[in-house]
Amino acid sequence: MGAIGAAIAISAAACNNQTGFSGSVGNTPNGPKLPSFEILGTQGTPFTATLSDSRSSWTFQGNTPLAVFLCNNPSNAASLVATKTTSNNNLLSLEIISGNHISDLQSTNAPFGSATVQAAGGIGTISPQASPDLRIFLRGPFDEKYSALVEDIQTGFIINSRAPTLILFDTPNGKVDATFFGNQNFGVFSANMTLNGQVVINVSNGPNLTIRQP
Repeated sequence: MGAIGAAIAISAAACNNQTGFSGSVGNTPNGPKLPSFEILGTQGTPFTATLSDSRSSWTFQGNTPLAVFLCNNPSNAASLVATKTTSNNNLLSLEIISGNHISDLQSTNAPFGSATVQAAGGIGTISPQASPDLRIFLRGPFDEKYSALVEDIQTGFIINSRAPTLILFDTPNGKVDATFFGNQNFGVFSANMTLNGQVVINVSNGPNLTIRQP
């Protein structure tokens, strides 16, 4: 992890100039540490979910496990609700990990069961759909631990997690870049970026990968 941390430090330093690694990134100080919204349970259980903060919401489908990060101020209230799309008794579990502790945990085994977790007290109603709706999906390698730097032209966020991961950027200021750092024997990252439901770029590379909004 020391080598990965050094790589992030070098990349962050590169981003704090007028060229940046995207050619357009300006001064991007690191934002505060983000909570991780974890959708876990019986591996491969399909679900549909909505994550909403006080300003925007995102709806997505997937299979467990999936880590979700929302790039905004992590003190903001947010709620995640997920529903199984199968009639079996598989476990669906939602967690919010803040720092090194679980701040909320809810689970269901019920057929088509739902669970909800809340950060900073949650929100009363689901906010309007994000606009723009920019997402980065890291498909693999599966369950490999990585570190990443995700940023617009104003703020950078450092993420430590495992693939698969969905990264949502709330009202980005300018274009978004993300660099994922693996270790020497990590393998190949595979990621895509979507904007308003359309895939704008697919990238595969290793042990490090950079994906840039066109």
